[in-house]
Parts: sequence; C-alpha cells; structure tokens
Amino acid sequence: MRKLNVILLPTIILIALLYLAACQPTTTDPLSELIVPTAIISARPDSLTIAEPTPKAELPSPPTFQPTRLLADQSTAPPTPQPSPTLPYQVAFVTADDTLNVRSGPGIDNEIVGELAPNAPVAEMTGDGQLVSGSTWVPIQADSLTGWVNGRFLVEVVDGESFCQDEAVMAIVAGLATAVANQDGDQFAKLIHPERGLRIRHAWWNPEVSLSYAEISRIFTSAVSYDWGVQDGSGNPIIGSFRQEILPLLQEDLLLATETGCDEIIHGGTAGIVRLPDGYDVVHFYALHRPGTEEFAGMNWGTWVVGIERWQGNYYVSFLVHYQWEI
Repeated sequence: MRKLNVILLPTIILIALLYLAACQPTTTDPLSELIVPTAIISARPDSLTIAEPTPKAELPSPPTFQPTRLLADQSTAPPTPQPSPTLPYQVAFVTADDTLNVRSGPGIDNEIVGELAPNAPVAEMTGDGQLVSGSTWVPIQADSLTGWVNGRFLVEVVDGESFCQDEAVMAIVAGLATAVANQDGDQFAKLIHPERGLRIRHAWWNPEVSLSYAEISRIFTSAVSYDWGVQDGSGNPIIGSFRQEILPLLQEDLLLATETGCDEIIHGGTAGIVRLPDGYDVVHFYALHRPGTEEFAGMNWGTWVVGIERWQGNYYVSFLVHYQWEI
C-alpha cells in the first residue's frame, strides 16, 4: 500500500497542476491590441510632404540652440501664464516718417478714412479678413477709428518674458539654423508665413528685401538677383542672389554663433550705430552672435537678428537683419 501511494502521488500532483493551469485567464500581449492613430496632417500647403533634410558634408553642422544671454530680469523658472493683453495688435514695419492708412474697405482702391502712427496699438479685429492682391486686409478698431488695414503691417502683441522662455520660439530658431546648414529651401519655407513672407536686410540701414513664400522655397538654388543696398565704407552696390550675398553671412555668423540673446542685439566693437530698423522694434527677436578673433582684434565679428512674429496664434520667422563691424 505504501508503494502504491508513492507511485500515485506524482500523478495526483501533475493532474492538479494541469487543472490550475487550465483555470488561469488567457492573457494577450498588450502591444498587439494597440491601435496607432494616423497622424493628422496640417492644412498648410507646405506640410503635405515632409522629408528629412539631407546634411551636406561641406557645410558645418547646425548648432544646438541654447540661449546663453537673455533679458536681465529673466528667471529660469517655468513661465507664469500671462493675462491676455488689453491691446492685442500693434502696427509694425512702418517707418517713423510714415503712417498706416486705414481704408473704408479691403484694398487700396477704397477711400482712406484715417491713419495709424508707427507702432500704434490696435484694440481689436472686428471681423474676418479678405484677400486682396495677395494681402489679407482686416477690419480693425483703434480707439474711435474703424476701417480696414493691410494685415502685413500688424503683429500680435506678445509679452517679452513669455516670448524669451517659449520653447516653440527656440525651436523656430533651431529650425532656421538646420535649414541653412542643409540648404533646404522647403524646410526654410515652413518657418515663414505663406502670405506674410520674409524681410531681409544686409545691414539695418540698407533697404529691405522682401521675399515671398514661393521665393524662399527655392532661395538656395535661385539665380535671381536682388538689390541688397551698399557696402559700408566703399558705398559699392551689393547686387546678387541670396546664395551669393546672404548665404555666406548666414553660414559664418549664424551657424558659427556662440552667443545668443533674446530681445538684445549682442555685438562686438564698431564705429557704427547698432539698432533695429524703423518699425521692426515691435517684433521680438533672438540675436545670434559670432565673436571676432584675436587675429583681427575682435573686429571681424558678425551677428544675425532673427525677428519672430506671432500671427493667428503661431510663430513665424519675420525678418533677418545682419550686423558687423562698421567704419
């Protein structure tokens, strides 16, 4: 009898184990049940096809953007939400000796009903805009004045401290450096508002060259010449393509920048005046500065100021202004 128990015991244990295993709930690999949503593609026309940029061996790698010099009163703490400004819009890109016409309807064929001074506040937009001859005209109210203005001469009011701490703004600057390093016009164009375009100045006192969204997408290969103004000192004209006259300055002074500043133009020694052009000062910006070398007593420095405006809640590169030593 004892021998029979020894034989039957393992069999009983095996049967018990098999029964317990059969009672356990069946589990499924949770990863097999995941449903990966299809990405929502932005309605912007330039985002329908997105290709990774191909770095070019002969160009320097784009810098890792990390602000090193910001506003003096800026803290490193997360930004505190700011209340909406009372005056959400402001006149921009109008020189001190000019005004922005307010018209009775959208377009220059309508009667002028008033004027807005440079940098003037605008209380609100009172309705939807209308596209006329490539520009969106918007109905506005400024104090007791109502009418229509060209939206290209308005920007949204943004709190300076919030702007300087906004990661979305820093991503715009980093994206610009990547586009320049890769000479990727499509990526460059993604940073520009499709209608508002980009303003570029070889120097702050030189004339503005306004490039459309379509021009930006092919700017690295285009042979179209522009009048960039004159050289400091000699007065010789600067006429040539973006690739000839502007790209070398971007490659040297933007890609090799080692100092950055928010709403502060960082620069080296110069006999000239360092300031923003008229009408540009209502737009927030980042400055990217390449210091000069000892060989030239530090005078071969260069700085790019990247203006970034907000329009309809999104940030875009608005202008590029170059600075260097002047006589």
